[in-house]
Parts: sequence; structure tokens; C-alpha cells
Amino acid sequence: MPKSKIMIGLYWHSFKSSNLGVSALTDANMTLIKDAANGTPVEFILFSPDGRGDFEPPKEFADVRYVKVSTIKHALRIVRSIRSCDLVYDIGAGDSFSDIYGWKRLGKIAGLKIVSALCQRRPVLSPQTIGPFSSSAAKMVGKVAIRCCRSVFARDIPSFDRARALLGKNSDTHLGHASDLAFGLKQLSPWPEDFPEVGQGNKHVGINVSGLLYNGGYSGINQFGLSLDYKRLILEIIEDLSAREDIQVWLIPHVFHVTHVTRECDRAVSVELHRGFPNVKFAPIFRNAREAKTFIGRMDLVLAARMHAAIAAVSSGVACLPMSYSVKFQGLFESINYPYTINLKGNSLDEAKAQVLAALDKTDSIAVRASLARDLALKALAPYRSHVSEDIARVMRA
Repeated sequence: MPKSKIMIGLYWHSFKSSNLGVSALTDANMTLIKDAANGTPVEFILFSPDGRGDFEPPKEFADVRYVKVSTIKHALRIVRSIRSCDLVYDIGAGDSFSDIYGWKRLGKIAGLKIVSALCQRRPVLSPQTIGPFSSSAAKMVGKVAIRCCRSVFARDIPSFDRARALLGKNSDTHLGHASDLAFGLKQLSPWPEDFPEVGQGNKHVGINVSGLLYNGGYSGINQFGLSLDYKRLILEIIEDLSAREDIQVWLIPHVFHVTHVTRECDRAVSVELHRGFPNVKFAPIFRNAREAKTFIGRMDLVLAARMHAAIAAVSSGVACLPMSYSVKFQGLFESINYPYTINLKGNSLDEAKAQVLAALDKTDSIAVRASLARDLALKALAPYRSHVSEDIARVMRA
């Protein structure tokens, strides 16, 4: 008897994450899966840590169910929930299948893949960054975990190459390349009533300041090995741009902690900067990733240290300078022929500032390149979309 509905498990997806990049990936993946189901009812279970309760999922996903995966004490419920799923997809929070953020996160990301395989539900890795792994021990963990997966989609060529090396020649895991899912994230229309107006006349420059980089990483001592003083760079850019009468600067946080402050909170840093530069305007507190993309889409130029703030701009056809602190930036934007990344691990402070000032004089031509890059990224999602459609069709036939 044909199934009346499909149960989909989504690992490391959440609308409650303080990082709107995770929300963007969640929204876009659920939308793609729902479209691929072609009218077949789909129920989603999101496997994720705790997050903020005041973010709002899109209305069509308001009744989504969560399973907490923060600690071992939730193991029994996790296993039962995994076994209730027909298909499972793992986004790895976009870039967390790596030891760049430490062993604790890698252990959780890898562990759920292994548990899932033991439950006879080999996951599909949705388009994401794979690696890098800085030690032989981390690489071994990555190798064991990735071989538990049924299919792997890398969102850039370096990730594809790392995944292929981990899988080896005799693996039965399908390996493919597809772009970041957030390129397909929807915008809101009309403009939300409680959003500030972005007026005509001035050139509007949105600056997404990463709290994580501003505070030196989790260690506080330049954890990511930047070649310049990021805090000084941001201060000098804001000072220079806010002094110009033809430019309106907006601070646009993409990682929020409203009730408490952590080292990675963009909003806390932006509040601090706003005190020092009162003529700079503040973006609203976004309720979800669609709101963030809608607001970012009204800018003339965006400087973004959070990758999904950069993707929100580029996918809206807005001139953007992604500020790269890890391999995920270079790999992704090179794969869609977008050459305007500021390399924070290679450029000097003066070189980075010069790149910003040069971009101000050619926002229109950069915006054209952004639109072309968006089209290329959306086209590159086709292999993953086809794979999901085949998965669903197979489950429906079973």
C-alpha cells in the first residue's frame, strides 16, 4: 500500500539557532524537499541543539517537530526518532563537519552520522563544506563518519576533493557537487511594516560585523589566524564611510543573542559600534532568515563576514564583499565565479580597505556579477534537487 505521507529527519537544521545562516539553510532545504515531494504530504523532524524560542519559522513550517541532540541523555529519544524517519538529511550546520570549531562540535556532528547508520538510516549530506581536518585524528573521525553516509553533496570543489579522499576508491557512497541551498531562500513581499525605510538618494552600505572575529574567536587570541586586525579594520571602515554625506551605513547582525551575550554575537558588537557612531543606522532584529535576506536585498553594497549574510546579498543581486576567514568562503564563491572576496587571512589592513573603497565606485557592475553568480548557483543545485526527488519517489514505491 502506497505511503500517505513521508517522514523526513533533518540533522543540524533549526529555526531556533541564534545564527540565521542555519535558519536560511533549514528554510531552503525544507522548501526544496517539499517541492520535490510534488504534493505528497511531508512531515519534518529537526534534530538540533536548543536555541532561541523567539525566532519565527515561515508559516508553512510552523508545526515542525524538534528532537534535542545536545547531550547523551537524549540518546533513546534520538534513536526512536531516527527510526521513525523514511529519509534523513544532514546539513552539518553548513560548515561544522570539520575541526575548525573544536573537537566538541566535530564529535557531535560526526557522532550523529554514525548513530544514524547504526539505526539503518544512512544520511544524505546536504550541500555543505566538508573539512578541513587539521589533525590525523580529526581526519580519521571524518573518514569513519562520512562512510556512514548514503550520499554526500559538497558545496565547493575543495570540499568535494576532501570528501573524495575520505571516502576512498571502494566506497558505495554517492558523491556529488551542488551549491549552497540558501541561494534559493525566498524573500518577503511586501516590505514588512515594522522595518525602517531604506530611502532613495544615498548609497546604502550594509556592514555585517562578525562578533566571533571581532572578539578574536572563541579563544580571544586570533583563533582563525587572520592576517590583519579585524576590529581595527571595521572601526576604520565605519569611520571613513559614515563621514561621507552620500553614504548611509547600516549595521546588519546575522547572529543574535538577545537575552545573553557570547563571543560570537554580532548584535552585541553592533550595539557597541552604534554607540561610537550614532549616525550609523541599525537593521531591525530579524525574526527569521527571510526577513534578513529581504532587508539585505535593499542595500547597494554589503560587507559580510558571515557567509550567509553574503549569500543573502549575492542571491539578491546586490554588490557584496564577502570577508573570508575560512576556506568555505573562497571555495564557494570561486565555484560560482564571484571574485570579490576580501581574504582576511592573506590581505593587509590597507589592502582590505582599498578593496572596499574601490567597490564603492563600481557597485552597479559588481551587482551584475552577483546576479550572474546567483543564476550559476541556482543551476548548480539541480543535482541535489534531482537526488531528493529520486529518494522520495523510491520511498513512495516501497
